[in-house]
Amino acid sequence: MGNSVGGFMTKRSLMALGVLVLVATEFLAAAPKHPLDHLTAAEHWTAYEILRDSGQAESDMVILYVGLHEPPKSEVLAWRHGEDFRREAIVQLLQNNQGYEAILDLEAGTILDWRDTPGQSYMRHSGDDEIVSKLLLNDDEMKEAFKRRGVTDFSHIGCYVTNDGYFDQPEERGNRVVRASCSNGHGRFSSQSRRYEGLVGIVNLTTQTVLRVLDLDVIPLAPQHVAFSADAIGPTRDIKTPISVTQSMGPSFELDGQSVSWQNWRFHFRVDPRRGLVLSLVRWMDDREERMVMYQASMSELYVPYSSPQEPWVYQSFFDLGSFSNVFGGIATPLERGTDCPDHATFFDAVNVAESGRPTNLTRAACLFERVSGDPAWRHMDGDGVIESRARRDLVLRMFITAGNYDYLLDYVFLQNGSLQVRIGASGIDQMRTVKAANATEARRMSPDEELYGRFIAPHLVGVNHSHFFSFRLDLDVDGTSNALAVDRLATTRLPDGSPRTSLWNFHTDVLKNELEAKRQTTIDKPEFWRIINPETPGPYGDPVGYQITGGNQATTLLADDDFVRRRAGFTEQTLWVTPFNPDEMFAAGAYPTVHAADQGLPTWTKKNRSIDDEDIVAWYTVGFHHIPRPEDFPVMPVSWHSFELRPVGFFERNPALDIPKAP
Repeated sequence: MGNSVGGFMTKRSLMALGVLVLVATEFLAAAPKHPLDHLTAAEHWTAYEILRDSGQAESDMVILYVGLHEPPKSEVLAWRHGEDFRREAIVQLLQNNQGYEAILDLEAGTILDWRDTPGQSYMRHSGDDEIVSKLLLNDDEMKEAFKRRGVTDFSHIGCYVTNDGYFDQPEERGNRVVRASCSNGHGRFSSQSRRYEGLVGIVNLTTQTVLRVLDLDVIPLAPQHVAFSADAIGPTRDIKTPISVTQSMGPSFELDGQSVSWQNWRFHFRVDPRRGLVLSLVRWMDDREERMVMYQASMSELYVPYSSPQEPWVYQSFFDLGSFSNVFGGIATPLERGTDCPDHATFFDAVNVAESGRPTNLTRAACLFERVSGDPAWRHMDGDGVIESRARRDLVLRMFITAGNYDYLLDYVFLQNGSLQVRIGASGIDQMRTVKAANATEARRMSPDEELYGRFIAPHLVGVNHSHFFSFRLDLDVDGTSNALAVDRLATTRLPDGSPRTSLWNFHTDVLKNELEAKRQTTIDKPEFWRIINPETPGPYGDPVGYQITGGNQATTLLADDDFVRRRAGFTEQTLWVTPFNPDEMFAAGAYPTVHAADQGLPTWTKKNRSIDDEDIVAWYTVGFHHIPRPEDFPVMPVSWHSFELRPVGFFERNPALDIPKAP
């Protein structure tokens, strides 16, 4: 096959499984072959050297993020395999107690742009906890508080920032003011220490001072540790017979650097330290024609606000991507072969950056594998008893995010019927508040009028109510960049007198014109379907070609309109937003959400009420769910899945999975 959009060229690659062991290393070390390839280790060093030699860098410089600064979309779409392409990096850094953002030309070795980050809104970094612990453990008020709790051995006491809250209070403006807790790690094996509840330090990280210590109540440490190691679990159940899945001839997908070809699907991917898996140039081979479905998809933000009135819980609300990706060492975490991904999966390493600017290798940051779930792709039995059915095979691109206490699976699942599923699996450890009561019965007796704002999940431990909101940025380009949002509203139709029925339901389609119209929710009593269509390209039967965004997890915020925790993450107010394409609008809550003012990101952008009809548009989809913890979540939560799907509507003439063979 010749050149194609995005420069993908297929090559025969029914590789032996042993050869695929080398893929991850080659993936990491190879020079970039595509404009959207991740930055290599050598390019990270180049970025560091540009900063070091520029005269801009200070001796206390801390690198918070280094990622690919993507070429203009028009350049990527016009690029063909073998042609040259620009390589630029975007860097976020901290020095002299001020955040900066730089755009670097990696080929010319120059700084293209250098700007301050707004206020003190740069990302969190590892030094925050070090400063907090040093300040609080040397503070006289905190020492007295520990004395009241009988603490004499400080060998395993540590303090740390427990919130990412910001409420625009006078002491917070222009400062990094945090709530901090302390915990005791004595006797533990895992990283989960026991918190001293009722003891809070309020620290100004900007001035590196303790503002005050809140000694609210002396609550004993929880008697039970969070432990789920093999020793803690004990004997495992008898599963009788094992299940083994192998691909002795290797996978059926083909790799060309970071580009993938599988059956009719073509796409490119990379692993970004902040955005995680970035899926690009998603296309479908229709006979010999490559048809564009989506230019790019990635997670834009992950926001977790807690709901409990006690200090410091009332302040706890976390932007895991925008504030904490540096603290996590990049949001991707290593995958375990055989448990996180199948044994036959192909693994890919990634390059992250240390705070010194040194590139670091993250092993097994992503995996790619085929699976047969045992489900049919389609089936029917006719009146003569003849059954026609086809077994389904999926292609899964996966990563894991460990965001403090939570672990999130992120899957992009390519289906043979032209659909693309996005699945999130939540696991990890609940945030727990230690209380004096051992259980709910005792709590009601001790404080009959006090709300728990959670549920007992272990003795003396209340799992605190909270919500999860994942914002996905979906730059759909259905058969080209000129797209629009079509809303199919379902409504009841009354039938005239004399009909045996009094009502039916039908749908009515509106093609929306601007951003404010495109702020959408769907409810049980007012259902609607959302399609990204190409109004210039008719489908096989006259309606425009399109892809529907459909999902089962559409919770939105339950917080009051004037709550700052809600206003700082305004994207949680809607399930769907649609904006015109703008390369500077990448993050739903704004580029720097750590201590930013309210209403940043989507709420501010969409006030312009720009046109989205027959334009290059971007859809922003929010996967939201509310979590009331339960005892079955302790000590580690079973994976709970949440998802949405991009599904063709009028893009094909018939079921595109008709031609798959009986055997998967």
